[in-house]
Amino acid sequence: MKCILLMAFIVLLSGCQAVPPRSKPSQAETVSALTTMTQGLTDQPVTEAQLKHLGVQVANDPQAQSAIRSINTALSPQHTVKYCPEDGERYSADMVWCPDHKVKLEWVE
Repeated sequence: MKCILLMAFIVLLSGCQAVPPRSKPSQAETVSALTTMTQGLTDQPVTEAQLKHLGVQVANDPQAQSAIRSINTALSPQHTVKYCPEDGERYSADMVWCPDHKVKLEWVE
């Protein structure tokens, strides 16, 4: 049951966003994100066997891979948000140019 809830959460988290194609997240990124998410949702430790099983499921699901990247980006200490210098609108760290003003996005400090 927890696996189903976790996968539903991953699919809902990824949403319908247009993100440029990327390589699959590394095994370490997948394990880190799955551990953080699963333990946060269930408030219980996760076994290695459970993580392995979820890792296999994620490896075959592009939406889950996108969700893993989003989680790792949100939890990383590096820059995670960019903004348009014209109007201050915030955008994903994956974007380079403002879609409205066609100017290069800058990192939020």
